[in-house]
Amino acid sequence: MQIEILANPFSGRGRGPERAARIAELLSARGHSVGVHIGRSRQDGIQWAQNAADIADRLVVVGGDGTLNGVMNGLPAQDAPPLALSPLGTANMLAQELKISQRPEDTVTLVERGERQLVDIPTVSYQSERTRRTRRCFLCLGFGYDGELMRLMQAQRDGPIHPVQYVKVLADAMRSWTPVPQEIIADDQPLGEYRYGILSGVSIYGSTILRLGRCNLQDGLWELFLFRNVDLLRGGLFAIAAAGGQLDKLPDVRRIPVHKVSIKGAENAPLQVDGDYVGNTALEFRIDGMQVPLLVARP
Repeated sequence: MQIEILANPFSGRGRGPERAARIAELLSARGHSVGVHIGRSRQDGIQWAQNAADIADRLVVVGGDGTLNGVMNGLPAQDAPPLALSPLGTANMLAQELKISQRPEDTVTLVERGERQLVDIPTVSYQSERTRRTRRCFLCLGFGYDGELMRLMQAQRDGPIHPVQYVKVLADAMRSWTPVPQEIIADDQPLGEYRYGILSGVSIYGSTILRLGRCNLQDGLWELFLFRNVDLLRGGLFAIAAAGGQLDKLPDVRRIPVHKVSIKGAENAPLQVDGDYVGNTALEFRIDGMQVPLLVARP
């Protein structure tokens, strides 16, 4: 097979190229043709995916969720090559969802014998400064508190993110965030105003500690969680409930499976997509049929 590998040189404290080289060595020893590309930016990942999809039988991404987001935005909407992930980020949410190993030997096994798991890839449009932008996502997005949290984290980030950094930023975000009501329309049905919300395609949120509940990666639906408001006390209760997989049992939380969502308010709310602060509402979210085949271990 022709196999193309993308490595993020900043993931895993700089271990991306080394791991990519090891995977390439193992694949070459098994008779495959292998190309390796070092991508230093999201745009590099987009461009690599556009080019590699035309020539490769399999794609391999060595990096975290941010690297994978760039790749998803470069793949063709139809007939993308199967993709194997070698997780090397901070959260590695999709890898944790699918129980994907970090070992290079296991990545080779995925490339050769992995099963295809289709993953829904929605499209979102949002406000970035004075410009409307559009991108694909594959994990989650959040408006309100989540957006403010990732805005602060992005501003303070210098190199790899250590989980302990989140503790201070969580408190800082709660202090700096001003709740702004947003009008929610889901699948053409008005739902009223909410100050905080999450859309997720996976069952975990930010950490394996926080469980959102059941999830089907390829059913054409994401889960919408809406909160009338959130403060330090409510946020703690939400986290405790999520740790027990009972978030949607709380009376202050509304959960709805959706494939189209509109979010807008009299004032804009900060927004994160796949863990990156991207701008603000108004937001348009749609699942329009794109699915990417991820390679996973056979049961």
